[in-house]
Amino acid sequence: MSDTAGNHEEAVRVLQAASAQIELALHQSQAPIDSLGESLRRLAALMADPAQLERPESLAMMRADLLRAITNLQFHDRMTQHLQHVRDYLSGSATHMAEQDADEEAWRRLHNRLHDRLLSETQRMHLGQDFLLSVLAREHQQRDSANASKPGDIDLF
Repeated sequence: MSDTAGNHEEAVRVLQAASAQIELALHQSQAPIDSLGESLRRLAALMADPAQLERPESLAMMRADLLRAITNLQFHDRMTQHLQHVRDYLSGSATHMAEQDADEEAWRRLHNRLHDRLLSETQRMHLGQDFLLSVLAREHQQRDSANASKPGDIDLF
């Protein structure tokens, strides 16, 4: 396979993996963002009516909504981290594509870096089957060539 064709295939994998990660980040953030908006709406309504603030149950509702809002902001922070990892991956990929002599090892390191930086197994699963198969096949091939046993040898675990 020529270097140009190899870079083209890697570019396709990179774009598919990044697209899947962006889609997942947006999907995972939607419910927390909706909940945050609802909490802030309830807090604003409570604060708009001074008589409501004097009731003990209103204070409890305010505390609950503030805690819910804080939790949902943490989900927003997680989404931001996720998207920063995807941005770094795309930036690194663009650098490799610009280098005409980017080798397989450089691509593998870049792919593994994204895989390792993702925050959850769900995010890793959304890298896409082609991406994961490519990374795993390369790792398997390298492991086999580095650890090739002589015929008749037994591997112990």
